[in-house]
Amino acid sequence: MMRTVSIGSFAVVVFTALALSTGGASAADVVYDQPISAPSPEAPSSPIYVWSGPYAGAFVGYNFAKFDDAGGASFDADGLVGGVFVGYNFETPALVYGIEADIGGSAVDGSAFNPSLGGDVDGEQNVFGSLRGRVGVKADPFLVFATGGVAASRNELSLGGNSDSRTSVGYTVGAGVEAKFDDDLAGRLEYRYSKFGSETYDLGTTSVSSGFDEHSIRAGIALKF
Repeated sequence: MMRTVSIGSFAVVVFTALALSTGGASAADVVYDQPISAPSPEAPSSPIYVWSGPYAGAFVGYNFAKFDDAGGASFDADGLVGGVFVGYNFETPALVYGIEADIGGSAVDGSAFNPSLGGDVDGEQNVFGSLRGRVGVKADPFLVFATGGVAASRNELSLGGNSDSRTSVGYTVGAGVEAKFDDDLAGRLEYRYSKFGSETYDLGTTSVSSGFDEHSIRAGIALKF
């Protein structure tokens, strides 16, 4: 009787040991190290440019002009121009709008023979300026804009040693593109058309009435404050 109990007890102990070892092996099979993944690199962000605020700059360009009906003779003129401009921009998420003024000097000149006056009529532009509105669409770092407003030009006509200067007032319209080099510095390229009213010039013993219009191509650089 004692022998039977001992064998049975031994069997229980062996069975328990086998069960524990099998369970431990199974647990060991399912335990493994989680791989450590490297953080994904962040995508570079595009710079955000601020267009609003005051700015000032300078420009150079070339004008193709025409003196209209200068004593019965219309003639072409052309030459270099240069000057400065100031302005102020406001902006929305998509648009930039504001006001701008410019003033410059001109080397535009031309001449034509006028049979009715018996000599050459010479014309030249000296000083000009404008006050305009601007509106543009942002596509950072670019701004595509349109502009328009009032313009004035100081012109001079000469005939046979006599000359007279007058200031003509008119309008100017144009368009262009501006590009940011950084948040405070921008370059621009623009086209402008300007048309001025007729003025009467006293040239000695005769008077000549002449209008004036021009096409201008300009490049400039501006600093935002």
